[in-house]
Amino acid sequence: MSSRIACAALQSRMTTAEDAAALIKPGSTVGLSGFTGSGYPKAVPLALASRIEAEQKAGNPFRIRVWTGASTGPELDGALAKAKGIEFRLPYNSDPVARDQINRGEMEYFDMHLSQVAPMAWQGFLGPLDVAVIEVTAIREDGSLVPSSS
Repeated sequence: MSSRIACAALQSRMTTAEDAAALIKPGSTVGLSGFTGSGYPKAVPLALASRIEAEQKAGNPFRIRVWTGASTGPELDGALAKAKGIEFRLPYNSDPVARDQINRGEMEYFDMHLSQVAPMAWQGFLGPLDVAVIEVTAIREDGSLVPSSS
């Protein structure tokens, strides 16, 4: 993994998925990369779902607001929905567990066109984005990111 991080200043910031998930607070709005079954982060959402389940079992409410580029997959929407950790979701959902929660009114959902998400986020219409989790294949020497198929 460290061989794909060419920026020396960022190599020391490499962490586990669990430690990254620990940076996400209850009530946060989390933007996650992705477009269909590729390009979305897998490890951090799974770690976050485990953390949410543990917090909820301890009696601590923990849900987040989720924005993505489009549909994702079981390691993101599926895991977070099974943990009952999504309060709000946009713009697109294809996960059956999340769909069931949306249809029962347990998860707020805004089905907006994919092309509207970025402009509305940039202009502040969606509120603040607290955390971004982006799947990348490498980090260049200058710190710029090389995205996966996201």
